[in-house]
Amino acid sequence: MKSIRSRLLIRIGILLIILFIIIQILEYKSFREINIYHAKNQSNIVAEMVRDSLTTLMNIGQIDKREIFLNNIRMHKKNIEEIRVIRGDKVVKQYGPGNPYEQPKSSQEKEVLKTGIPYEELEESFEKVHYVLIIPYKAEPKGKIDCLKCHDVDAGDILGAIYIKTDLSEIRKTAFFNLLNTSIVSMVIFIATIFVIIRFFQPYTEFFSKLKKGLSKAKEGDFKERIFINTQDEAKEVADTYNETMDKLCMTLTSIENKVSYLIGGNTEKSTNALKDTYKIVDELVNIYNFKKIVEKDASKEDIYMRLRKLMRDMKIKKYSIYEVDYERNRLIDIDESVKWCKDIVFSNADQCRVKRTGSEVISEEYACVCPNFINCEDGEAEELFSCLPIFVGGRVGIILQLVYTKEEKEEIKRKTPFIEAYLREVAPVIEAKSYMEKLKRQSLVDQLTGVYNRRFLEELAPKIMAYVSRKDITVGVLMIDIDFFKQVNDQYGHSVGDVVLKKVASVIKNSVRQSDIVVRYGGEEFLVILIDVAPEESVKVAEKIREKVEKTTIATGGITLKKTVSIGVSEFPTDGEKFWQCIKYADIALYKAKETGRNKVVRFEPEMWENEEY
Repeated sequence: MKSIRSRLLIRIGILLIILFIIIQILEYKSFREINIYHAKNQSNIVAEMVRDSLTTLMNIGQIDKREIFLNNIRMHKKNIEEIRVIRGDKVVKQYGPGNPYEQPKSSQEKEVLKTGIPYEELEESFEKVHYVLIIPYKAEPKGKIDCLKCHDVDAGDILGAIYIKTDLSEIRKTAFFNLLNTSIVSMVIFIATIFVIIRFFQPYTEFFSKLKKGLSKAKEGDFKERIFINTQDEAKEVADTYNETMDKLCMTLTSIENKVSYLIGGNTEKSTNALKDTYKIVDELVNIYNFKKIVEKDASKEDIYMRLRKLMRDMKIKKYSIYEVDYERNRLIDIDESVKWCKDIVFSNADQCRVKRTGSEVISEEYACVCPNFINCEDGEAEELFSCLPIFVGGRVGIILQLVYTKEEKEEIKRKTPFIEAYLREVAPVIEAKSYMEKLKRQSLVDQLTGVYNRRFLEELAPKIMAYVSRKDITVGVLMIDIDFFKQVNDQYGHSVGDVVLKKVASVIKNSVRQSDIVVRYGGEEFLVILIDVAPEESVKVAEKIREKVEKTTIATGGITLKKTVSIGVSEFPTDGEKFWQCIKYADIALYKAKETGRNKVVRFEPEMWENEEY
């Protein structure tokens, strides 16, 4: 694209050239017409003079002197190249043809003698310019000159004509040099005008160039360009206004950046486009705000984890894991168990997790294996990098978000991390509230003395167990356990010793089954064990193992040493009954059978133990 300076000079130059050409054409035309008019006027005067002179010579009888007269005219009028008097037909008839010069030579001369209409012509060539005028003489009685006295003609008849050929070559030459001088002067004026225009418009063209540059940078978000111009007019006002606008934009964007950094909790990565950066940051803040409003209405932590997974997808994070810290068992729980990026030790001992132990984020950018329990760490080196970001719940690390990425993705993750941390800060209080709610609910479902689930939990769990068994087509073992002669302990040693016995027996039962199995305090000294997904008749073996461990366990408290036994009734769902509570009842019947037949034994439910027709 051409600059305004170039376009201005081109337009002014074209305008001046057109003006110069028009002036030269007008000047040449005017000069030419003036000289033609002068030559015509001169020829008419000469023609009148010749006519009058010839009449006079005729009157005084000196007509034979006419050639001398005509030669005198040629001598005095140097630009008259040829002058002849041509006889008309009636003069020839009266006086004869005369000399050859008096006879018509061209068709134009004959036409003038015939029609009586003057003829004029401009003959131009490269070397010469001639003006030819042929004027007819008519017989007219006029004053002292009366043609009818000498000529035997009627008034108005054509007596002859005068042929005058004027040389205008010198005049043209003079005109050419005049035009040349005028052109030189015009060219000087043209160059001087262009120079003045360039000098005058130079500050303005520079101003527009700087303004264009500044606006182009502003379009890309760079507002550092400033314009200075040494004029005292509107251009300076525009430059000052532009500079003030850019200053205010810079101040505004800097203020927004500082406030956003405060909201984000750290400095965000900047590019050269401040507008784009500001828009992106503000847009991300709106997303964070909307994210917070959504998670506040989620029903559980699982819903929040789902939001975090979607957030990772939206932010193009391909590899990540979410861990929950279980402080009761001092272990990490992998929320997404399909992929693990930490070694197994952290899932049994949470203190091996550097984030949980230090309470701060762990990034492997400077030290590849800053946490040696990263699964890909070998000999202090790892091909992939990781960032572990903590979410604090109740003043301690409750959730850990782990990002795994390649060295090529390092800068991209670094740019996204402040925003991810902002999302985590917003979600932290919501997770904390959900955790407290779950803890309260869990406490309401756990027996406070023994630490195992209570009967209320069993009532909530029963429908889920039935649906799970139906869906997976598995067998669930039901063990009803009763401590033998427990009332004697309370009567003989007091309820405090009884509580110790209950806690110890509950502990033995919990340690005798799998983590996936469920232990419930069903009544005073009765416990219910739900064995999830066992082989048919495997429940009896588990029950026997529990009975043996309780029998071998020594309970010591307050100087008292006791040993207790348990009686266990066993049934299996859905082998023994179509309903889960029905199988619990069958296990209870088998338990009473064990107690009736001597205690400290395991009894498997048999259909004949149930005497009623319906449950």
